Order: sequence, then structure tokens, then C-alpha cells
Amino acid sequence: MPAQPDLTQTEKDKLRFGVDFDFREVARRPFTEITPNELGMYKWWGIYHQLQKGFFMIRVRIPGGLLTAAQLERAADLAEQHGQGELCITTRQTLQFHWIRKDDLYKILEGMQGVGLMTKNACGDVTRNVVSCPLQGVCPCELDGTTELVAALADDPEIRDQQRNLPRKHKISVAGCGRACGQTLMNCQGWYPARREPGSETSELGWKFHAGGGLGARPYLAKVIFDWVPTDLVLPVAQAVTEGFRRWGDRRKRAFARLKIVVDRRGAEGFREGILEILRERGVAGLDRLVPGANPPTVGDSFLDGQTVIPQRQPGFNIIRIMILRSELRTADSKRLAGWARAYGNGQLMLTNRQNVELRFVPDDRVEPLLTEIRNAGYPVDGFERFPDMVACVGSTLCNPSVSDTPNMYWRLWQDASNDRRFWQQVGPLRINLTGCPNSCAQHWIADIGLRGARLRRDAGSQDGFAIHVGGDLSGQGHVGEFVAQVGADQAVAVIRRLLTHYVTNRIGSEETFGQFARRLGGKRLAQLLGSVPTAETPDNVRNLLMQPVFDQVLSEARADESSP
Repeated sequence: MPAQPDLTQTEKDKLRFGVDFDFREVARRPFTEITPNELGMYKWWGIYHQLQKGFFMIRVRIPGGLLTAAQLERAADLAEQHGQGELCITTRQTLQFHWIRKDDLYKILEGMQGVGLMTKNACGDVTRNVVSCPLQGVCPCELDGTTELVAALADDPEIRDQQRNLPRKHKISVAGCGRACGQTLMNCQGWYPARREPGSETSELGWKFHAGGGLGARPYLAKVIFDWVPTDLVLPVAQAVTEGFRRWGDRRKRAFARLKIVVDRRGAEGFREGILEILRERGVAGLDRLVPGANPPTVGDSFLDGQTVIPQRQPGFNIIRIMILRSELRTADSKRLAGWARAYGNGQLMLTNRQNVELRFVPDDRVEPLLTEIRNAGYPVDGFERFPDMVACVGSTLCNPSVSDTPNMYWRLWQDASNDRRFWQQVGPLRINLTGCPNSCAQHWIADIGLRGARLRRDAGSQDGFAIHVGGDLSGQGHVGEFVAQVGADQAVAVIRRLLTHYVTNRIGSEETFGQFARRLGGKRLAQLLGSVPTAETPDNVRNLLMQPVFDQVLSEARADESSP
């Protein structure tokens, strides 16, 4: 089929190259013969060209973030042989390799396939890794069926293999209950178990379905499409949504191609009617059992609130949480964690959406010995959902779109937290997320404090900086973080410390969290408390004042960061 001139370049490349490659054949070709457009199509196999010419990142597909000790050990061995001995945990509960040479790409792909994991569909315009709440299958709050539904959606032949030419990436979340742990509101499809409303003939367990969430440069929160879907219809509905996205997504303006745009333009009712029409086309029976969504989302607060040890729903067993600093696993770390999973648990590990690791099925009498080993090895086991538990992308050291050094910023903040344990305990629940560009890979929009990378103008050039957003939340109807200020990287720690000090001083009672405080005041009022008020009127030369320690001076006119929605 010839390329159509009005399609985006990516759509033309799909028609020209296809999405399937033989990476053994790629290894035999000179790098100079591979065009940038072809490199872009490698994403369909989880492969991105790094910032450094000739080196690649590879992302593995790990449904629900659950993997075995043997799988982690294989990944560690491959990273040691081909990727400088390091793995990264992503916010979508997967592993990433970095520094992989072109000639070694197939070795990673085939090596992970040997332990039952693939990189296919880890990136590209496909359904990406299906994510879940980090306690799926073992959470005391879970209703039922989470692990089974994750597997069914992740391995469905239509969704995984046939729908590999979607307008943009497509993301699915399956939570274990109606709480925010599973990040229902920020995914293209968001599912959690629910019972039919009281007064119906049966209390049959089914699933509540949301659609249209997504972050990136234009954040959207999901809408309720069906209040109740019987379990036997979940897969047909998910397939129909994927097919609807294929039909209705914009292939001529890539910035508007996401499902979140489709749902926003059609509205919940229009989108629901379109999905029902596809289901009728397919001859799916029992559609009268679907209960249309009647109200906005009502997601509960996360169950996770600083616990190190969490009793499982299975009596006598526990989840042990281990904080992984800046999501980085060296070979020794990976093998040590795998060893603990075998020796103390059932050989399984969970990768979380905050880039940490959990060991599960640890018997009651083995908890303390395991915690002793973890502490002696130097891993933090407290501070979860607090200041130390930060999320960060790989930043400008490895990623092409990134404009700021998020790893460096992470370590500056970590040092500040480490040096003042009393302060972060006083602050209480706090999620800080750092992302290096507007793509929001580290999900800055839904954090209590979200930092997005920016280049700031200086007389001598430009400087690393960050736009600070506050009050993001995925409970209730959700809340997108509000812009407060744009600051230089050298001032960010002081600004965040000042924000938190204002919170500790001015919160309403000990129960008001920083997130609630930030949403109550709003971004503009917090900017005033900082002594800087970026608004739409400030000329470019005034913006530079925000990079200097003049936070006690209130600027009556300032211009908001133009790249911030």
C-alpha cells in the first residue's frame, strides 16, 4: 500500500518498513545503513536509540510487574554481558536495559524470551505493558481476579498481536479494588473490580471500566464508561476499545492521536455508544448486562501509606517492600534480590509503579531475618510514600527528548531528605516525581510535587531547570498538578524545602496532607507564598529573575512557562 501524503511521517514509516524486524539481520548491517526512520520503528520491539550514537535502550514487557527470580537473574546476566551491568525499573513496572550495541540487540531479545519474557510491544503504537497495583494478587483490599485479568489482557492474541498499528501508544491498567494504587485515572483503559449496585437481583462481581486517561504534554483524566461489566465481557469490551482507537484515532496530527483525545471529543456517552456498536458488529451477546456509567469517577485513596511490611490476604504471609534508589539495579543488586525472593518467599518479585521492589509470600517468622539482611545490605526499608520515595526518569544523560538532568536532581533531593529525617517525617505523605521533558514518563502531573525539565535562558546561554507543579492526585475524580514556578536546578531543592515548610506551618490540623494543602491553596497562591508569581505578562528578561534567590520579592507580572499546559 503506497504511503499517503497527508499521513504523519510515523504512519508513512509503518507502511514502508512494517513493524517486524529480524534483529539478527540488523546485527549484520552497518549502522550507517540504518536510517533514522527505520530506527524509530524498532520501538515496536521495545528498542529506542539512545542519545549516544550506536547505543540502544531496550524495554522488557512484564505484565503487571510480576516476575520470577530466574527472570531477574537472566536480565542481570544479559545486562552484565551487554549493558554495563545495570537495569532500571520503569513507572510501568518493567525493566530497561541501557548501553546495548546494535549487534547485541537480538541477544537481549532472545535471552529474555528464554525465560518467558518478551520486548515485543514494550514500546511503539501498540498496547503497552499492562500495569496493575503493586499488591495485585496478595493485597488484603483486593476483591478478586486481578492477576487473571492482567494475564488475559496482556496475552490476548488480538490486542497483543493483531492490533500493532494503532494511532499512538495504548495503555491499560487493572487494579485490585477501587483505590488509586492501580492508577486507574491516568490510563487509556482503567479497570477495577466492583459489585453490582445494591438492589439488583445479584451481587455478582464484575468490573468498572474507565477510558481516556493519559499524561504526556496534555494530561487528561479518565471518564467512567461502564459502571459494571460482567467478567466474561471484559475482554470483548477491551478488544472493542482497542479496535475503536484504531478506527477513530487521528493519524494526521500525531499530537492528537491518543485515545484520551478520542474520548474527550466524543464524550463518555458518545464513546460508549461507539464501543457498543463495535460489540454488536462482532456479534457479542449479553450486551444488555452492561451497566452504563452514570457518575464521574470516585476512586478511593491509595492503600499504600508508608508500610514496610504488609500482611497478605493469604494468612501467615507478608509483602516486604524494598526501596530502590533512583530505580537503578546493578548486577549484584538484581542477584541479591532474586536470592532473597527464593530464600524467604515464593521466588516472585514485584516491580512497582514507584520503581521499587516487593518480595511476597514471606512467612511471619521470616520477616525480621529478611529485614535484617536488607538493612545490612544498605537498602532503605522505610520512607515509602514519603520524601525519600521519589520517582525519576533517566534524564538528559540517556534520553533524546529530555532537556534536564533528572538523575542529578534526584540525588540532590535525596541528600536533602537523608540529612533531615525529622523534617520529612514531620511532612508526612509526599510523592515527588521528576521528569526530564513534557512527555511525563515519570508522571509529574499526578504527583504531590512534580518537576518537569526545562531549559532556562541566561545571558551566557541556557541552564538546567524545572517547572514545579503541585497537587496531582489519582483519587476521587483526580487532579492534574498545578504550575507554581519555573526555577533553575541549583534552586530547586531550596524551593521545594520552602514549599514544604509553608505546608508544615500552615496546614489545617495534622490530618491535612501536602497534596490536600496544595489543592486547597492552588498553584498561584503557593507561588505568592514563595515570593514569585509567574503569570502571562512577564517578558523573557524578567523570567531570569526566577533563577535567582529572590523568592521574598513578589513579582506582579510574570509569564507562565509556555510549554506547560
